Amino acid sequence: MRRVVSSTYPPSTQQPPSTPALARFSRRDPDRFRLTSSQEGDQFAILQLMKHCLYSYDENEFHSQQERPDYDARERLTFRLGNQIIGHIRCVPQQIWLHGMLVPYLRASEFVLAPEHVDVTNVDAFFGCLDESFHHLSGSFIMHRTSAAMAQRLTRFGWIKLSSGFRSIAATEPFLASVRGESTSQTWEEPPRKEAGLWIRLMRQVEADALVALYEKSFQSHQVGTPRTAGMWDWLLRRKAFDALYVAIRGGNKLALDDAIDRIAGYAIVQEGQILEVVTQPHERAVRVPLVNRICSDLYEADYRELRLESSVDDPLHQVLRSVGGTSNSPPGEEILVRMPNAVQQLAEFCTLLHQRAKLRGLELPVDLGVLVDGEKFCIQLSKRKGTLTDGKLGRSYLELSGAQLVRLVLGDLPIEAMVQRGEIQASTQVAVHVASQLFDYSPPWFPAIDTLPIR
Repeated sequence: MRRVVSSTYPPSTQQPPSTPALARFSRRDPDRFRLTSSQEGDQFAILQLMKHCLYSYDENEFHSQQERPDYDARERLTFRLGNQIIGHIRCVPQQIWLHGMLVPYLRASEFVLAPEHVDVTNVDAFFGCLDESFHHLSGSFIMHRTSAAMAQRLTRFGWIKLSSGFRSIAATEPFLASVRGESTSQTWEEPPRKEAGLWIRLMRQVEADALVALYEKSFQSHQVGTPRTAGMWDWLLRRKAFDALYVAIRGGNKLALDDAIDRIAGYAIVQEGQILEVVTQPHERAVRVPLVNRICSDLYEADYRELRLESSVDDPLHQVLRSVGGTSNSPPGEEILVRMPNAVQQLAEFCTLLHQRAKLRGLELPVDLGVLVDGEKFCIQLSKRKGTLTDGKLGRSYLELSGAQLVRLVLGDLPIEAMVQRGEIQASTQVAVHVASQLFDYSPPWFPAIDTLPIR
């Protein structure tokens, strides 16, 4: 008898243990290691571990995190050998727009393991404990932002690398030449470098409330990014983890205390030659190009040879930068890694939305789409009334995926048609490709870098 996994399939109902330990796991000894939520009394020991493991760790960053409005000491998970803390990872509960819904996830950072305990078995045990503890934590998946070199190493321990479409690069000098009309290879149309009645300058503190209101309006309208309260904005601005924050203002260079907040048409946050965030009023999307032009000009004068942009993958600014291109020796940027210990359950929860998409996009119901994941058979069954996921069945039309590709599929990070053409995904029929392309959009979540910048 097949087990039916549906959008109402209940998650694990196991109660949290009465002890602080979240999980115990080790390939050497099942009682040797344990992962626990930290308490207030553990903070000094964690700080000492961070300073011991990281060559240039700034103690001010540790204390600054404790001032974050939503800080909770329990977000720091400790890996213990007996009572000794030998490892640490910080998992902050967050939300992200995904498939038109706000989805909870955990933003992981500051993963360290004491040097004397670093080996493949212990690292594997650490992440095994994290996966076993996942049902005690509030999130659908875990996200970690790290360097390309570290990302390569972490993929050996179950971390999955998302695509890098959120990032684009342009050489500053050719970009400015194309803006001024001096380039013969310009392939994109852009508004004048200086719009009439638009002033672009660095933000002033008096404009903070207008910035908060602008972000919230854009966040709700464009459905990208993570939610930020006024308190979180105050904390981010006080930290000064970035180099500059530019604002575009209409109707005059100054914004008085009692002025209309809608006069700020947009803003951009810059750090070390990178535009980490560009946000505008919903009706002011065209302001983004003048903002980037001004920032590129300032970076060029500061002797930066490249301009980098991070934004959602569907941002037209990426095409603007990519049409110019970067330099030949561009260093790799940071990578986004994720863990999703129960990807099949997440796919089951997704079936209700898939059923809605099928009806809106004119797919003839009922329709089935099989998914073969590392040899395991599943089938998405969309009837006229509901959508469900069953196991043990595949059907005639199916996709063959790896476990990592299933996670990317759930997160909207799998361009199905392109990957089938490249032979990275096997499809049993063209019907499977067509149905999958209609059901699963390529629209990965965007994780703003400003939320994770260390203090400077």
